[in-house]
Amino acid sequence: MQRDKLDLHNRKNSGKLWLRKPSSSTNGSFLEVMHSVPGSHPFDTRNIRFLHMAFDPSGNRLLTVDQHNHIYLLDFSKNWFKLVHSLTATCTALSFGPSNKPKTFCVALSDSSFRSGCLESGKILGCMRGHATAIHRISVHSSRYYAVTTSCDTAFIWDMVTFTKLRKLSIKQQLDIVQVFFLPRKDVLVTCFADGSIFGWDFSRTDMDCLFQLPKFSCLVDGYRCLHVSENAQYLAAGGKQNCLHIWDLDSQQLASHLELPIIISFVKQLAFVTNPAATNHDKMQLLAVLSQDGKVYFFEISNSNALLTISCDGNSVLEFASAYSGLYIAVLTSAGGSVQIFDLAALVFKRSMKELESSMKKESTSRIRSLKNHRRKSKTKSTKDISMTPPLTFDRCRLTAVLKDCGEYPEKYRFLIWRMLLQLPDNHEEFGILSEKGPHPAFRRLEVKYPLKSRQLLSHMQRVLSALAHWAPSLAEEGYLALLTFPFMKLFRHNQFICFEVILTIINNWCRHWFEFYPAPAFNVLSVVENVLAHQDKKLLLHFVRLGFTSQVYAWPLLETLFSEILPKRDWLRLWDHVLSNHPSFLLLCVVALLTTSRRVLLGAECLADVQVFLHQRQVIDINALIQEAYRLEGVTRSSVDVENVIDDFEALSKREYPTFKHYPTYSEDYPEQEREQIRQKELQYLSQRKEELALQNSLLREQALHRELHDFRLRQTSFKM
Repeated sequence: MQRDKLDLHNRKNSGKLWLRKPSSSTNGSFLEVMHSVPGSHPFDTRNIRFLHMAFDPSGNRLLTVDQHNHIYLLDFSKNWFKLVHSLTATCTALSFGPSNKPKTFCVALSDSSFRSGCLESGKILGCMRGHATAIHRISVHSSRYYAVTTSCDTAFIWDMVTFTKLRKLSIKQQLDIVQVFFLPRKDVLVTCFADGSIFGWDFSRTDMDCLFQLPKFSCLVDGYRCLHVSENAQYLAAGGKQNCLHIWDLDSQQLASHLELPIIISFVKQLAFVTNPAATNHDKMQLLAVLSQDGKVYFFEISNSNALLTISCDGNSVLEFASAYSGLYIAVLTSAGGSVQIFDLAALVFKRSMKELESSMKKESTSRIRSLKNHRRKSKTKSTKDISMTPPLTFDRCRLTAVLKDCGEYPEKYRFLIWRMLLQLPDNHEEFGILSEKGPHPAFRRLEVKYPLKSRQLLSHMQRVLSALAHWAPSLAEEGYLALLTFPFMKLFRHNQFICFEVILTIINNWCRHWFEFYPAPAFNVLSVVENVLAHQDKKLLLHFVRLGFTSQVYAWPLLETLFSEILPKRDWLRLWDHVLSNHPSFLLLCVVALLTTSRRVLLGAECLADVQVFLHQRQVIDINALIQEAYRLEGVTRSSVDVENVIDDFEALSKREYPTFKHYPTYSEDYPEQEREQIRQKELQYLSQRKEELALQNSLLREQALHRELHDFRLRQTSFKM
């Protein structure tokens, strides 16, 4: 798949970055920015190289400058770029302005001047001079109007409001200055010199007292060449011409980690802390991006030296990279052509996680097939009672959950295998065979009348699964929504009725077990939980439902009885159930509330029952990512007010060899269908008895009438004879 390319040649001073956001290419980049100009021949072109880049703190905006001294602003959140300013000299360093002045930029020129400009108008706001040599680094304060510029022999601190020099930092010894920068959210200035010495200075005091000096290593001959500090200002990473990185704990001023790099890395050219999109706990939130001498960017966890990711540019070397602490995007400057390639770090982590998960699933499938073959060989010599039909599936639930939260879904190729592992299906073939041999249940013999499906095969399979469920728990046959609940899984597992049966059985036994406690009345206990969570999160929406006279049976029950299959398209429904099956059974109720809150604009516009019914029973355009994120947010914020997990029982897998007895109906309703049938039978007998008495009375009346007619005729004959 090819990435999108943005050529600034013959473009206006502003425009869109892409017409449709492109997908990542094979190396992970989704956008390449270049600037070509006509060459010496009519059909020849040459590229203008980009020199420097810088991200803003949010990670959504990128500043770039090329050899022709043009500064461009690329805004990925707004899909927009613009030419900000054209410089009069070559740029040597580039940065956004202080966070208090987000609409400004800072630039250092080859004439040793330092300038600040406006991103909107492109005008230069101030020009500052004082350096004797070229500036090679700019650092701005995260919360105050200050900036520090560094050259090889001196550093200056500037006031970015008055554009005046506050302080000059120089050393007595003839040592080059490697780097000077502010710590995030602190009034501390860190300086590093060519001999490897690192100092911290209190910037809030006028005399700038020395706060700390990190210990020097005698084995550090060439000193450090690059440094970077973590976003919370706790860790400082330093590297140079050695096959290792030193990570310092600035709170204790001690070495926190000595990170040994792979043998292929002999020289570290650039460092940066970025947030790990795949982090599931606070200890692994930070990744360390390392640009090595081989022109590749490696991403390491602080705790170990294993490279999680590697960025390369199709055989070209990376000269420089830029990133923000958020780690949304990584921009790299390539050696061939001097173009800028943009990488989506989350997409890279997603691809890596998918590859690892697919690899593990492939190994699991292979081992399962081998184990199944071994079981079949043993079954020739052993009784079937001594061995199970299929070997059990094994999995790492924590790993699957971490991959799901990072990637948003399971790989399609292994989705159903993962579902089977999550549900811990028992593979009770014999038990399912016994239930199936009982034949169609009377409640589903005329299933085609109520559900006229086009596929006769699907209808037959659905009838078989529903009948098996009704034979397992006869009370389920009385539930009108059993077919609605079963249908989406029948569509997925239409070629494997046994797996479909066990999946539905597990879902009923866990996610739906509390739906029958008030049978034959609706599931008031479950609906009250949904209503309480909605009242806690969106009172306005709940009051709107109350004003219209809608109860939770109107706005929540249609989603539950269909398991979201009517309102969501297939792909979104599968993604939602990836998360539902991977979490506590109460997560399903939170998804109901999340759908209502994310669709509140439409629901608040409903003025009658028909509006809500149309919305809940038809396909809708719903942002499934927003719905899932809202459900996870509700899971965290409702624990203190409405602890849903204490109301809904934990997951319980089906037992082996035989299915558990369904005991989630109330005691008074266990014999309810039989009692109802007995009452009907008694009424029928009473009716037949009354009908028999009525018929006997009618026959006697008819006989009396016939006798009276005979007597009347006899008297008429006698009278006529006398005359």
